[in-house]
Amino acid sequence: MKTKNILAALLLMVSTNMMAENYNYLTISYSNTFDDIPLPTVQRISFEEGNVVVTTTEGKETYPISLLSKITFTQKGESTDIEALPEGAENLTYKDGTLSVKGDGFLCIYNAAGALVSIANVKEGANVSLANLPAGVYIVRMGDTIIKLRK
Repeated sequence: MKTKNILAALLLMVSTNMMAENYNYLTISYSNTFDDIPLPTVQRISFEEGNVVVTTTEGKETYPISLLSKITFTQKGESTDIEALPEGAENLTYKDGTLSVKGDGFLCIYNAAGALVSIANVKEGANVSLANLPAGVYIVRMGDTIIKLRK
């Protein structure tokens, strides 16, 4: 459980600055529902005693980490449906259980439900074994490149 909390905190911290400029809502998905919180009102996001606490100009909202399915940045009216994604890219390729990565950046792997299952800081490329992941469909993101892979 601690590892999941640490990964969630790391992803949130890294993605906040990179992604917030292009979006206007923080979307918290939990228990088959979601909350859209306007970014201009968000003052702080913290992790306290097994909860994600979002402090806004209106007050505090607390979300138990155990109920969260994902935290994302969205635009008003933006579709959250996954459209067709390429199954390969120049800097991300998957073959025989190994994901080959070229370049530098944060590599994030999500399962079909959108949950983060792996994150790594890649420097000068890497070969990442996905042997520990169950068979299924995954979304892999590194920088602006996003691919879908079937394991």
